[in-house]
Amino acid sequence: MALFASEEWAEDLKAAVNSDKEMPKAGKGFNATIQFIIEGARDRGDLPFWTHMKDGKVLEVHANEKKKCDYTVQGDYAVWKDIVEGRQDPLQAIMIKKLTFEGNMQTIMKYIKAVNLLMENVKKVPTQFD
Repeated sequence: MALFASEEWAEDLKAAVNSDKEMPKAGKGFNATIQFIIEGARDRGDLPFWTHMKDGKVLEVHANEKKKCDYTVQGDYAVWKDIVEGRQDPLQAIMIKKLTFEGNMQTIMKYIKAVNLLMENVKKVPTQFD
């Protein structure tokens, strides 16, 4: 079980997404980088990680690193914990402004099935919290 948003956790997420049989079809044509910023993780501070996805596959992930990306999703550690543990829907969290989203919403909506699958895979990663 990996510590949330650590390099090991990010690699486990990559493996989960890349083994998802539905992702290649849902993500076909999507090529983007996504920055996730988890704010205020107690002793660990802010936890940034980013990923590059193409055609439903995660090509790379990097924890503890900020990068200018096509999309950014940012919010408080407690909100992210609720998402990972299945108590908060990530799209609803964006709509009610618990998470902030930057990027082309029209493109994301075109690939909403891939986004939903990505978030379902986040929930599958065995996760240890602080």
